[in-house]
Amino acid sequence: MKRIIVFGSSRGEGNTALIARYLGDKLGCPVRDLNDYPMVPYAYDNVYPENDRYLALMEELVGYHEWLLVSPVYWYAMSAQMKIFFDRISQVLRHREDLLEALHGTRMWAICVSSDSDEIPGFFEPFRLSAKYLHMDYLGYLHAWGGREQQLKPAVKLRLDSFIRRLPQLPE
Repeated sequence: MKRIIVFGSSRGEGNTALIARYLGDKLGCPVRDLNDYPMVPYAYDNVYPENDRYLALMEELVGYHEWLLVSPVYWYAMSAQMKIFFDRISQVLRHREDLLEALHGTRMWAICVSSDSDEIPGFFEPFRLSAKYLHMDYLGYLHAWGGREQQLKPAVKLRLDSFIRRLPQLPE
């Protein structure tokens, strides 16, 4: 089984990307930037532009047993990119039962990146509740932070390294 990191941020080279790529390097797993997958908000009529790559991303993601979803904190919530990613699961629920079934049992971690070390109450609830609704296994969360400069703060690096050591082994 495999794990993958997916991050959604307005800045493809900001602190969230830095943390996602650090984790990817240390864990030896791929990292996907939601900005590389053009996707529009959910459409009830299920009509999407030709260049919309949401389903292509989901078809790739269901091949992984564990997802690490990384988002900056924007106004006390996940980024717009991550929110659209979650909203589009409605499309999977209604039109791609094969993908929905493939999500069952997938393990999910949520990681946020804020501007300081104070955790944001309630930030992780949408991740946890979405995983529960989709019959995914929500394994927990990690709060990280950055600053104006795109560099890994020593305290954050220690936290990330500790998180990596605590990750459960993936089944074969």
